[in-house]
Amino acid sequence: MTTGELRPDEAADPAEFIEMLRDLKDRSRLTYRQLEQRAAAAGDVLARSTAADILRRSSLPRPEVLAAFVRACGAEDQVETWLRARHRLAAGQFAPPSSAAEPPPVDAVTTVASERSDPARPRWFARPAPLALLVVAALLATLGVGFWVERRDDEQGKAARPTDPTASAGGGARSPSAGRSQIHPVHGRHLCLTEGRDNTGQYTKEIAVQRPCTEATPPDTSLKPVADGLYFILWVHPVHGKGCLTVREEDPGRNLLEPWDEKDCSADGPKQVFRFEPTGATPDAYRIRPDRTELCVGMRDDDNGVSDAALVEPCTGGPDQVFLVNALPGN
Repeated sequence: MTTGELRPDEAADPAEFIEMLRDLKDRSRLTYRQLEQRAAAAGDVLARSTAADILRRSSLPRPEVLAAFVRACGAEDQVETWLRARHRLAAGQFAPPSSAAEPPPVDAVTTVASERSDPARPRWFARPAPLALLVVAALLATLGVGFWVERRDDEQGKAARPTDPTASAGGGARSPSAGRSQIHPVHGRHLCLTEGRDNTGQYTKEIAVQRPCTEATPPDTSLKPVADGLYFILWVHPVHGKGCLTVREEDPGRNLLEPWDEKDCSADGPKQVFRFEPTGATPDAYRIRPDRTELCVGMRDDDNGVSDAALVEPCTGGPDQVFLVNALPGN
């Protein structure tokens, strides 16, 4: 099989690239289970949940996952074409090669994202990243280092640490360290909270879900202290910018956690400020609670399923509402 008239090298932006991948799967007439089996037969690793997430998300898949997906769809002879197109888009060159005479539209991500956003408020990705930053991010991804952006907020977090209970000489309840972190559901320690989509299809914007930690960046997760035991949960993305997790208060998607642009984040309301309460199970185990509420963050299906959504719900004391918070190097 070949991609036929599918031309990933002419994809104008990541959304169009993902749409072409959907067309590629449709043409293969294969189920996600069959894609998983074909990938395994070819020596690739492509779980059917991963294959589904590729087409559900708006971000570009990792190169090795993309190659496995294309091969499983039967387009083995087009793998390099797809990888080259992905590399171009990851570098921020959203205009197709045929329009090389014009500068690449740096704000293409903003245009695509804002068309899918709620008009009532700016999304966290409303501010485009500079083209130079996108190029650097793509080079880092190629080297396997990961996507990171400037950490002025991390420096602010360091400056705030003297007021953090973990930095005081006295006793008292332990709070997580400020700065870069991984947040793991205690019942699935190989999973991390990160960006994903509602697997029910009821809400179509980016939300917090649990995914394998090896696939959890970008975005980079960071805790920013607000007061003792209270934090913003920040996401930092090389394309979408900085945002804080926010409890959605409207249908569809009520009680899910979604990222809002950092400039719209406020310490005055409970929907964006979270209290980390030690559970006593282990030093780094916490219940995460929206401030001034009787609710807890938990996992919707109460299990360790990939792409299970995080949401706020009545506190039950169950393990699905307990999270491990691990500080990462570089804070």
